[in-house]
Amino acid sequence: MRGGLSLRVSIGAVLDDVLALVAIFETIALGQLVLYPFSFYTVGSFAWYQAQAFRRLSLLSPLVLVLLLYAWLATLAVRITREHSVRLDRFVHALARTVGRSDTEASATEKFLVLHHPRLLLIIAMSVSALLGVLPYWPGLNPNGNIVGVDTPTYVNWTNQMLTKSFPQAVSYAFSQADSGFRPLLLIIFYSIASLGLGSQRTVEFSPIVLGPLMSLSIFYFVKTGSGNVGGAAISGVIACFSFDVTVGIWGGYLANWLAMTIAYFFLAGFFIFERSERKTFLVPLFLLSLGMLLTHPWTWAMILATTFVFGMSRSRDRRKLLTISSAVLILSGVIVDFVKNQLVGSTTLVADLGTKAPVFGISQFLLFWPNIWTALTVFYDGLLGNAVLLALSALSIVAVKFQDRMEGMLFCWVASTSVPFALLNSFHQTRLIYDLPIAPLAALGTLLLMSKAGGGNLRATLILLTIILFSANYAVGSIIQA
Repeated sequence: MRGGLSLRVSIGAVLDDVLALVAIFETIALGQLVLYPFSFYTVGSFAWYQAQAFRRLSLLSPLVLVLLLYAWLATLAVRITREHSVRLDRFVHALARTVGRSDTEASATEKFLVLHHPRLLLIIAMSVSALLGVLPYWPGLNPNGNIVGVDTPTYVNWTNQMLTKSFPQAVSYAFSQADSGFRPLLLIIFYSIASLGLGSQRTVEFSPIVLGPLMSLSIFYFVKTGSGNVGGAAISGVIACFSFDVTVGIWGGYLANWLAMTIAYFFLAGFFIFERSERKTFLVPLFLLSLGMLLTHPWTWAMILATTFVFGMSRSRDRRKLLTISSAVLILSGVIVDFVKNQLVGSTTLVADLGTKAPVFGISQFLLFWPNIWTALTVFYDGLLGNAVLLALSALSIVAVKFQDRMEGMLFCWVASTSVPFALLNSFHQTRLIYDLPIAPLAALGTLLLMSKAGGGNLRATLILLTIILFSANYAVGSIIQA
């Protein structure tokens, strides 16, 4: 007995030492990136070694992503099989006791000292997000002030076009000519700000200063509303500022998609409130948020509304009818608005745009599933989507999900809804679905699970959280340097 206890203590001590050393390494690497950005490319620097470690880990990302996307199939298969196998039922119960999620509940996270001030963590996360939005134009990194982001120049051009017109003409242009009228809301916001004298280029370039903090805030509110776990919400907000929404958002200039994802988290938080209250009048703000998504990025709107419908179908019988009918009403309302918009200003509808996807969608792409996913994660956006750490934490969360929990059930349905079209799309369109995955809240739940199951009290929990955050921070700063 004493020998077993001694062994556990020694293993725990080694684990703490390893975590501390990794945290120190990541801290030095981050310091180098911030003070000397091009140390990212300097062979032998801590920042360079950190980048190499990321690239080595990224080789695991396709396998981890498949686990994340399709674990729900195994979950359903196990549930069906358990009804006919006593032995499997006992095994699943034993496994559930081992990786149970009880320690990630709101009451249990209070034992972690690092989570005692969740709103402070949120403020820090929002501040860091704003700084990451400024970093691409820091003179030490970008002395010529070049526009950063693949799509950013296009947004600047659209805004410039609008500034040459009267307000009614500018609005008409945003709803019809600019990108076939797919993202008028964001363009009208850019036009309104640029009209104040800030200018189109400066308005668009520095929009991530606002989009980043809003993303952390929306995810914090989503997790807090869905689970009541303020500690988990705080971790979600911190991870959000280093997630794909920010890194790929800046690299690709995916500003409309980024804003639509922010609206989506507020929308889903509102959907949780609607489920609890069952007040049909709450459909009005839900419709407005749904409309905001539709007029910002229609494909994100389609994915989120499909998620809410699947979520409604998955709930208990007494709530299923209300949630599915409400989701169907919101979907139908969006389709009608999209059609009316087409009739009034001649914009392209989502249904019409769907017809153009035939060459990149279907069985032919399914047969290329592995090459497609490999390309999506390791080639596009300089491989920024191949963040094996965030994907692994998300996969861990999905594997251990409690489906009865409101928020975890929504995350489960979100991933399941995404996984179906994902298998039938080409690699580039797969990247857009990965971007729309709820990585930050899933990774936060996975982090909480590690913190609660690793033992070692507050010290080890803090080291685990610190290591994950520092790795993510190095990844985020490195992504901006690459952009």
